[in-house]
Amino acid sequence: MLTFIAIDIETATPNPASICQIGIVKVQNSTIVSKHSILIQPPQNEYSARNSCIHGIHALMTKDKPYFHEIWETIKEDLTKYTLVAHNASFDISSLKAALTHYNIHTPEFNYHCTYNLTNLKLTELCDALEIGLENHHNALSDAQACAEAYIKLKSGIKPNHKLIKIRKAESNFAGHERIKGDLLQPDLDCEDKNHPFYNKKIVFTGVLDKITRDDAAKFVKAKGADIDTGISKRTDFVIVGHGAGPSKLKKIEEYNASGSNIIILNEDDFLTFIA
Repeated sequence: MLTFIAIDIETATPNPASICQIGIVKVQNSTIVSKHSILIQPPQNEYSARNSCIHGIHALMTKDKPYFHEIWETIKEDLTKYTLVAHNASFDISSLKAALTHYNIHTPEFNYHCTYNLTNLKLTELCDALEIGLENHHNALSDAQACAEAYIKLKSGIKPNHKLIKIRKAESNFAGHERIKGDLLQPDLDCEDKNHPFYNKKIVFTGVLDKITRDDAAKFVKAKGADIDTGISKRTDFVIVGHGAGPSKLKKIEEYNASGSNIIILNEDDFLTFIA
């Protein structure tokens, strides 16, 4: 009967110390007994666009979250008392060690196992082969839970069925980040609804929208008289934020608003309410 902690870590930049989310799943006697997802503010709250696009976490989501050294004591006992299990565990363990070093915290010894080393399969492939649901790949809690379920099955003697592995089309990390260009950047103030909140307002899109393409969203706001920009300035009125929002743009919003601008941030659901 297995007792262990499954863990998954997401980082804000290629720097392994830049932990921005930890997923922790506790297993006792081969049964999941608790699950926790912790958002963490990385050093200087800095993100790379590529990392944000992979996991969907950005600076606005963590600007008020605790730093790693502030949450370490709350997770230290579990991560040092129990055996850890992760998929590609070398990444997760090296990130823990890098974050501890960054904050000058003593680095304990971690006892861990790796489901990738056991199978040589990507997490998505392993979930297919073991018939495990993976709800939101690259969400730390979702990945940690999938890893926990996979390890339980593997240690019980269930072998991956490679025939169940689905062929997936490789996707660019920047799909949906394509720049808006051409006529969409030319405002059209000769529209019917001059009272719409977007009329004669400067609007910028950043990040990937899930429910509407960026071009379709741009066509809508243009039809409402909006002036679409590709970059944020102190004259920007609205910023529509999707997954993997550009870190530099988010930082500019904070800077301009702190100096007197009034840039309104709309997530995708807020935006869709405007166009409903």
